[in-house]
Amino acid sequence: MSRLLLRPILLLSLLFLAACQGGGGEDDGGGGGGDPGGSGVLGSYYVPSFDPFEAIAANLRDNVAKYTIQHNEWFFPTDPGTVYESYPLAAARVEYAHAVGLTGEGQIISVVDAGFLQNHEVFAGKLKYSTGSPPVDDHGTMVASVAAGNSSTMIGVAPGADLAFGSFATSATLAAATNQARTLGAVAQNNSWGYVLPVNMTSFNAVFSGADGASYLAALDAYIAASGVVLFAISNDSSATTAGIMDALPLLRPSLESGWLAVGNAVADFDSDGINSAQRISAPCLEAARWCLFADGTWWGAASSSTSAYQFGTGSSFATPQVAGALALLAEAFPDLTPQQLRIRLLASADNSFFAPDGSVELVPGFSHDYSNEFGHGFLDLRAALLPIGTTTLEMADGTRFEADRPVIVTGSAMGDAVTRSLAAINVAVTDSLSAGFRMPGEALAAPTAPQPLSAGLAERRMAANLTSLRTAPAALSRSSFDAYPGRTLDLSDSESGIDVSLLLPSGGAGSDDYGLSIQKALTDGPTRLEVGLKLARDGGSVIGFGESQAGGDGADLVAVELGLHSDFANGGFLSITGEAGLANLQGSSVLSGSSQASFNSFGVDVGQRGVFAKGDRLALGVSRPIAITSGRSSISLPVVRADGGIETRAVAIDLAPQERQLDLSLTYQVPLGKRQELLLEVLHAENFGNQQGVTDTAAVVGLKFTF
Repeated sequence: MSRLLLRPILLLSLLFLAACQGGGGEDDGGGGGGDPGGSGVLGSYYVPSFDPFEAIAANLRDNVAKYTIQHNEWFFPTDPGTVYESYPLAAARVEYAHAVGLTGEGQIISVVDAGFLQNHEVFAGKLKYSTGSPPVDDHGTMVASVAAGNSSTMIGVAPGADLAFGSFATSATLAAATNQARTLGAVAQNNSWGYVLPVNMTSFNAVFSGADGASYLAALDAYIAASGVVLFAISNDSSATTAGIMDALPLLRPSLESGWLAVGNAVADFDSDGINSAQRISAPCLEAARWCLFADGTWWGAASSSTSAYQFGTGSSFATPQVAGALALLAEAFPDLTPQQLRIRLLASADNSFFAPDGSVELVPGFSHDYSNEFGHGFLDLRAALLPIGTTTLEMADGTRFEADRPVIVTGSAMGDAVTRSLAAINVAVTDSLSAGFRMPGEALAAPTAPQPLSAGLAERRMAANLTSLRTAPAALSRSSFDAYPGRTLDLSDSESGIDVSLLLPSGGAGSDDYGLSIQKALTDGPTRLEVGLKLARDGGSVIGFGESQAGGDGADLVAVELGLHSDFANGGFLSITGEAGLANLQGSSVLSGSSQASFNSFGVDVGQRGVFAKGDRLALGVSRPIAITSGRSSISLPVVRADGGIETRAVAIDLAPQERQLDLSLTYQVPLGKRQELLLEVLHAENFGNQQGVTDTAAVVGLKFTF
C-alpha cells in the first residue's frame, strides 16, 4: 500500500504576471474592526444584512496588506498562456466574518500533516497542542497558517483559533491525532493529504487493515460520534474520474457522513452578489459530491525555512483549511450549535448558483440543497453562512411558531408607531431552518398600517363632494367623520331637522370590513351653531385596532361622541371647530393580552374668509389632529435576549398611544367659474403622518367640476 501526500505544486518558481495587491494599511492584528457587541448566544454577531459592515469589509478587502497579499494573477509554468486571478479570502467572503469581529477565538483546529514549524510568527500567541513530535515541514506549516495564521504579512481564515498538530506518518500517529482532536473538542480536523487509492472495498481494507489501521478507523468513528468534523482534500488531478478513498470514505462507511467534508480547489470569478463561474484546478467531487464543496486554494502562506518565511502555492491542500477555519468562525458565532450542525450550515450556504445541479441532499428535514458531481454543494460562502438560512421563526412560550419575516402584530394608523417603539428596546430570539439562533429587533414583529396617501384620500374626497355646497354652506367644514378610513363615505344633510348623517361603506377590498354611522344634530341655529353627534363604527384594523396578521387580529368596535362649533361672521369670515372622543373595544391578536379597551380622539379647526379675490369665492386655512389613540395598554410574552446573551421569557408592556401625533395643515381656495362650474385648489401637508414620528406627506389637488 502506498500513501501519497496530496501536496500541491508549491509555486516558489511560479512567475507573477501582475500583482493585484493594493493598499498598505494595517488593522489591529485580529482581522476585524467591527464591534460585535459582546459574546454569547443568539446574535452577538448576528446581522440581518451586512450593509452596516460593508465599509469595514471593503476596507479589509481593498486596503489591508495582509488581505490584499492574497489577490494575485498567476499561471502554471507548464501553461503560461492560462492566467488565473485569485483572491481566496474575498471569494469565500471571509472579510465579512472578520468585519463583525469573528476570529475563531476559543476554538481548536486539528491539523494532521507532514510536519510544522510551530514557532513560526503566524502561530504566535496561540495555544498549540501536539501528538508526538511532528517534524518541521513546509506543507503542514502553510496549511495551518491558512486555517488560523496571523501576522503582519498574512491572515488566515480563523486568526484567533488555537491549533492541535498531528502527523500522518503512520496509522498509529493518525489515530493519536484523531483521538487528540476528540479529547480537545476540536471543531474540525484538517487533512490536506490522501492515499493514492480509489474509493472501493479493496482500498478500504488496505487502509484500515491491521491493529493500527483498525485503531485509526475507531478513532475516526469516535470523533464523528462526538460531533467532530473531518475534512479531507480531494486529489489535485483535474482529470480524475474516481474519488479517493479518504475524501469519499462515507460512501463505504455511511456512519461517517454526518461529520465528513471533502474540499476541492477552484478559482472563482465573483462579484458582490456571488460566484459567476469557477475554473476547477483540482479533481471534481465525484462520489464525494454529497459532502463536498470548493474554495480557492491559491495562497501566500507560512513556510518552514524561518520563523518569518512565506511562500506561494495552490492546491486543494490550501482550500481545505479555509473550510476548517470557517467552521471555527461559525462555532464562535453560533456557540449553541455542534460542529456537525455547522458543517450542514456550510453546505447549505455554499454558493451553487453557477452550475446546473445533478442532485439534492436533504440536509435537515424540510431543507434541501442542490449539488453537482463536479463542484459538490458549490463554493464556500461565509457571508451567507452567517445570515439566517431558510425560514426564520419566532417560538412563543406556548410553542406557537411564527415566521419572523412577516409581522406578528399589525396595528391601525391611530396607533402609529406606538407598538414598534414599545418593542424597540428589546431583541427577541429567533431560529432559522438549521437551528441557528439569532436575535431580531423586537420592533420588526410589528407593522403599522400605512394610512391612505394624502393625495389619494384628498382626490377621492373632493371628487365625491358637492363642491358648491362645500363653498356656500354656512361654516362648512372640509372634513368628514370618516376621512381617516378607506372606503367610500356618503354624507347626507337635512337642513330642516338640523341632522347630518355620514355613512362609511366598506371599500370592497380583500379583508376590508370598515363600516360605520355618524349622526350629528344641531342644537342651535343661526350664525353660531353647536352640534353634537354619535359615531358607531366597525374598524377592521386599518385605523383603530389590530389588523389581520399571522397571529390573527380582528380590528375594533368603537363608539365616539362628536362635537362641533361653527360660526359665520358678518364680514364673510367663518370659524369651525370639531372634535371627537371615544372608546374602542380592541379585538387583539392571539399573542397580545390586556388590550381590550383604548381611548381615542381627534379635533380640527377651519378658519377662513369669503369674497377674498372674487365674488362668491372661499379661502380657508385648516389645522387638525386626525384620529389617534390617547391611552391604552397591552402586553406580549416574548423570548427576549438579555445583554449577556441568555434568553428569558418576558412579558413586554406595550403602550398603544403614539408619542407624536399627526398634524395636518391645509389651505383651500374655491371659486365659481359659472353657474355649473367650480374650481378647487387645495394643498394639504401632514407632519408625523400616520402618527409616526418624523414621517411627512404633502398633497395638492386642482379640481374643476361641472354640474349637469
